[in-house]
Amino acid sequence: MHQRSIKKSLPGLERLEEKRLLSVGPSTRHLAHLESGARAATSPADTSSASAAGGQGVETPDIPQKKPTTGFLMYRITNPNQYNKGMTPPFAQVLVQANQPVPGQVYNILSVVARNGTAQTFNASSGFYVRFPTSNYTVPILTGSQQWKPGQRIVFYVLTKEYYPLPSEVHSGFEFDLGGARSVAIPGPSAIALRIKYDPATFSRTLDSIVAFGQGNQGGVGAYYGLPNTAINEFLFAQTNRSDFAGYF
Repeated sequence: MHQRSIKKSLPGLERLEEKRLLSVGPSTRHLAHLESGARAATSPADTSSASAAGGQGVETPDIPQKKPTTGFLMYRITNPNQYNKGMTPPFAQVLVQANQPVPGQVYNILSVVARNGTAQTFNASSGFYVRFPTSNYTVPILTGSQQWKPGQRIVFYVLTKEYYPLPSEVHSGFEFDLGGARSVAIPGPSAIALRIKYDPATFSRTLDSIVAFGQGNQGGVGAYYGLPNTAINEFLFAQTNRSDFAGYF
């Protein structure tokens, strides 16, 4: 049998250092963006915004780095003390929506509690307002001869057919304008009560019971023992040195 000669040869090798990344395209631009020290948006809110915009990121404003020095700010009570841990009804209540509930209808209730943590009594001329982010309806917190005394708590609520009516569980909440300083109180999972039949004759007592003794407050012992309750807040003077305030605009 005729045998073919075997010719040994070495293929030309491309030098690794001579390979370069593509000069165009989103991958290299993104790499250069990260190498330059810029921060990439990775939060769920950023990704959902990009999806809603057809894949294009939506630029969001930066949160101010300096607190207001006048007015008041709303804080979530994360470390209850002997002054703000009590949750004893009855509470004053403010409905933060234009549409009035229909007797006999079943609603979900979303609410937050706000405590006056100052030593000052406020009235209708103090300029306190609240609104819900999905509505342009702004509600004065105090009207007529109403007062908000030191240590007093007020429940702010909406009645809804939705499970959780806020657009974001992280950034959205009841928006307060407290004497010129604007804050948001984010309700969180402790603040929702489901399938409540509305009876105007008994609703105020029902809401008091939900806030003080419901599951969100661990049957009434949550606030007292400092257990997690994302619906309990208080407001203080803006100059107060606190690091756990709910946020400002």
